[in-house]
Amino acid sequence: MKQTLHKIPTKCLDWLVSSRIEFFHSMRNGHPEKFFAAHLPVMATWSEGSPFPVNMTVKGLGLLPEQEQLQNFTDIFESVITEARSMPWKESIPQRMKAMSKLYSDVNNFDSTVLGGLEIFGGKALENLRKNPYASLLYVGMTHTDKGIQYISFQVNSKVTILEKGNPYYNFLLASRKLFEFDRFHLYQPDYPFGYLFQVIDVNDKSPWSKKPCRE
Repeated sequence: MKQTLHKIPTKCLDWLVSSRIEFFHSMRNGHPEKFFAAHLPVMATWSEGSPFPVNMTVKGLGLLPEQEQLQNFTDIFESVITEARSMPWKESIPQRMKAMSKLYSDVNNFDSTVLGGLEIFGGKALENLRKNPYASLLYVGMTHTDKGIQYISFQVNSKVTILEKGNPYYNFLLASRKLFEFDRFHLYQPDYPFGYLFQVIDVNDKSPWSKKPCRE
């Protein structure tokens, strides 16, 4: 089993970025949205003393900009959100996509040591993280190449910081969410009480491979 310490390896980072670009491209062209695997990993947290100690849930998570660019992209997103709310929402898609494309146009914009997301329901996952601030994230997806479908799966083990409103990371995550809050692939939520910062400890490559013998 391959292991990379303290950051998301290039293979996984490229998949997270390219998958979101593909999703935006489909959305821009009016294609029906599909399940967004790169945005929705399974998150496992731990509850000591329970007969079923592992709590699993699907969380909407994303990459975060390098810290020195965090405020800049937050400002860009918030400006576009204000503009978008002054017109019919569908008509604002080009402006909203352009704002997000500024971030995703260069993989070097991202901090490969962290991931982030917003808390919506305040349920068992939040309860567990308050007691034990560690979580594992399991991503499963695929890419289409000239060699056919390539499957990818990896587990991100991380330490979790609960973000209060007003934290710079929370502000960025909230602005990212609100860019698309009224689009069909989102369930609208009136509030997000907390955010999460996942600090990468290690990444385990769980991608399947064929055991079929090679033929000469």
